[in-house]
Formats: sequence, structure tokens, C-alpha cells
Amino acid sequence: YKNNIYLRHCVADRSIFWQCLVKNQYSFNRFPQSKRLMSVYDELVNSGQTPLIIDCGGNIGLSSFWYANRFPDAKIVVIEPDQANLDILTLNLEPFNGRVVILKGGVWNRKGFLKIVNPEAGSAAYRVEFLDEESEDSIRCYTINEICEKVDIKNPFIVKIDIEGSQKNLFQNNTEWVSKTNLITLELDDWLLPWQGTSRNFFSCLSQYSFDYLLNGESIFCFRDFYGDS
Repeated sequence: YKNNIYLRHCVADRSIFWQCLVKNQYSFNRFPQSKRLMSVYDELVNSGQTPLIIDCGGNIGLSSFWYANRFPDAKIVVIEPDQANLDILTLNLEPFNGRVVILKGGVWNRKGFLKIVNPEAGSAAYRVEFLDEESEDSIRCYTINEICEKVDIKNPFIVKIDIEGSQKNLFQNNTEWVSKTNLITLELDDWLLPWQGTSRNFFSCLSQYSFDYLLNGESIFCFRDFYGDS
């Protein structure tokens, strides 16, 4: 990469660097479905449209950094709840200023406010819960549809999700965006939160549509087969 990459002197940042930029955790080239996905990307760009990538759980920005290099004509919205992470994320994504929108907060199935419930867990493991009203230490939560409206792009092209179990709420309802997204990448958290059913709403929702499911490391890649619905 031609741009500088900033890390703190901690295991979490080095681990994320290794996953995102050495092992290429979010690369999908090995999957046969990648050819169709890239043809959709090219069609959008050639028709004057901007592909939208939403990075839910941005941490220090290295997943968005990877996407920004892989998809140079895409708009990227990255959401991260922790301010210390956001400070490093901002440095890492500065070269893509104008193409990347940074939001402090989290994603949920409705608008409102969240708070971090495990501040002692470390920078790569923060979990959030919904608040009935705004508080001094609360942060905004956004729906996927709201994010699309913010950047005036109708549908996401890719949605990457690494939100420490909050997918249980994200996929509970208001999931119309799922049927319009070409690739959803999710890190499953049932190992972290046993018997809490954090993945059940996700699979229940996606099973209504034609997706192919493939595994790569910690992530499941869900490729939408729009031809399969015709």
C-alpha cells in the first residue's frame, strides 16, 4: 500500500492489521461468485452510479482501508462507537477524504442511542446496548436505510458487519435493505456469546432471499443471487 498505516502499540491493533491487510480477511477473490460481484461493480461505475460500501464496526479503519483500495470508485461509510478507535481510524482513512464518511456510533434496527457496556473489554471487543433516551455518554445508532439516505445512495453494494453480537438486533426487523445488497459479510459471534442467539435473526432474515454462503476465516460471505429470484 502506498499510504501510511497507523497502529497503536497493542496486540489488538496488530492483530487487526494482520487480519485485514496481511491475510486479507475481506478478500473474496477465491470464491467463484466474485466474478459476478465485480461485474455488478463495473456496471454501476460505468453507468455513472456510485457503489456504496457500509463498514459496520470500523475499529481503527483497516477494513475500510482495504475496501477503499479494492474499490476505488466506491463511497464508503464506516461506523465505530469508540472515540479512541475513531482517532486512529481517521488517520488511516485520511488519504481517502471525500470518498469515506466517518460516523461515531453503531448500527441497529431503529434510530436512537447506544452505550458501550463493556469499556474494559479492549478496543476490538466493545459491545453496545440500546438506550431509551439520550445520556451523557451515549452515542447515536443508525439504521442501514438511514446511512443510505445520508449519502444519497439508494442501496448498499456491500455491507460488512463486525459488531460483537449486535446483529441480533440489526436483523430483527427493518431489513428491507438485505434484499438489495450484493454482498453481506458478517463475523459470527456465537462462540463469544453462547446460547444468546446472536446469529438466529441473521440467518432467518437472509433465508428469505437467494444467497450463496461461503466461509473465510472468521467471516461468512453472503453473495446475493439476484438471478435466482427471477
